[in-house]
Amino acid sequence: MAGFSGGCLCGAVRYTSKVDPVRVLNCHCTDCRKSTGASYGTNAFVPADAVELTGDLHIYEHLADSGNKMTKHFCPSCGSLVYGTSSGRPNVLSIRAGSIDDSAVITPAANLYLKSKIPATPIDDDITGWPAMPEA
Repeated sequence: MAGFSGGCLCGAVRYTSKVDPVRVLNCHCTDCRKSTGASYGTNAFVPADAVELTGDLHIYEHLADSGNKMTKHFCPSCGSLVYGTSSGRPNVLSIRAGSIDDSAVITPAANLYLKSKIPATPIDDDITGWPAMPEA
């Protein structure tokens, strides 16, 4: 059966995706590092209409270097970043891999923003790497 589920640390927010991730990417940009508190953010992209969500979320908005408005959706109780959206990708959710219950659905296809990576972060040379966001 396709799909996956997940949620925040405290369990107040839960989601179910009816489909597997369309693509999974590791992002080493400063924004992803700061918002996740990790060396990089791993994001699973799914169509927004394939996801059912329960619980309340707060948001934080900022501009990416592309000029796109990025919106981070997080649990107001525990602070877990659950997913993000971008004005440049309407109707797509970028679900944070750390919030997914079954890590078997997380298979990154590329590393983005390697120019911003923490120098000590190991990189899997078997997947594609880009110094910034590749052009579509």
